[in-house]
Amino acid sequence: MVAQTDLLGESAKRKERAIEVLNTRVPEIVNASTYLIPSKDGTTKYKVRHLDAYSCTCPDYLNRCRERGLYCKHINAVILFNKLQNKVEMDNFSVDEITEQKECPECKSTEITKQGMRKNKSGNKQKYKCAKCGAYFIIDAAKHIKGNARILCLALDMYYKGNSLRDIQNTLWQSFGLKLHHETIRRWNNRFMAKINTYTNTLKPQTSEIMHLDEQAVFIKGKEEWCWNALDNKTRFLLATQITNVRRIKDARGIIQKAKPMLSKKPDYVATDKGQFYKKAIRQEFPTHAKEYVHFNNVGVNHVTKKVDNQIIERYHGTFRERDKVIRGFKTEKATKQYIDNWRTYYNFVRPHTSFNGLTPSDVAGISIGVERNKWLGLLKLSSVN
Repeated sequence: MVAQTDLLGESAKRKERAIEVLNTRVPEIVNASTYLIPSKDGTTKYKVRHLDAYSCTCPDYLNRCRERGLYCKHINAVILFNKLQNKVEMDNFSVDEITEQKECPECKSTEITKQGMRKNKSGNKQKYKCAKCGAYFIIDAAKHIKGNARILCLALDMYYKGNSLRDIQNTLWQSFGLKLHHETIRRWNNRFMAKINTYTNTLKPQTSEIMHLDEQAVFIKGKEEWCWNALDNKTRFLLATQITNVRRIKDARGIIQKAKPMLSKKPDYVATDKGQFYKKAIRQEFPTHAKEYVHFNNVGVNHVTKKVDNQIIERYHGTFRERDKVIRGFKTEKATKQYIDNWRTYYNFVRPHTSFNGLTPSDVAGISIGVERNKWLGLLKLSSVN
């Protein structure tokens, strides 16, 4: 007879080896009950099956583990792989805490109770039952998708950090065994960013006395067009963006008109480049304010180069260009406008700014979205209940 302590020791060792297996090899999913795991030298694939019980074709399981009631490292690797697949540890939120809207979607009653878990390919989700109308439902800010809100947040974060749709597709498969088409990830992005943008557009920052205006070239179907940006000096908050195919006075006025509702006060200075359209546009948009307060950089009106320059917005353009290079141009003007709106949300609310020790422009501008770590999850949560 093998002592119980020896069995526990052998089991612990095989669990440790299972972690080593997952660090170097990813289980291949054949079907819901069968997995293939390559051997260390890559010459053989061991089959792990889970019907009434686990079994494996490796020599360790056949010659030792089976008769002792132990799991080999391959079985332990599959068990651990499924745990990682079903529970993405990105933060301390559980899936049913993604939204605070704990009410029945049918009758709006708050008399609801938990009714176990619903299991699918993407993991476990909490089921609820309404005591008033008897309806069963799931509370999740990312309902009706193959996955859960955390996987959605991971996909969004990877995309705006410069990964391609196919890179994200591969990561979700390699890490979580979640099979998605890359166009599914694009649809996720468009669907949920529209909701998030609608919410963030209602939030007004505390702006400073200086506003920066500038434009940069973007390519749509190989044709050069212009992306206009308005940026607050102190907070680096991106106030507004727009796309035009030419640069005229009315286009310069357009970006100012979009930025105005986001200003908490009129700027004392507007920093621009040498474009004459800026000078005329600013005087038209601030008719009672311009002569007394507004000055321009390098346009012949009270030169204030030493006090206000436009390097801040030029630096922002460099940040945007890093992501723009990965895209390699846009296919349609609609897709371009959609992307720059989404990027503005990412830049303002998610991306830590190097000048602010990890804070985002929205943090510095006095806007809080209520979470410290996962900004995407906070935005998803808030946009679902507002």
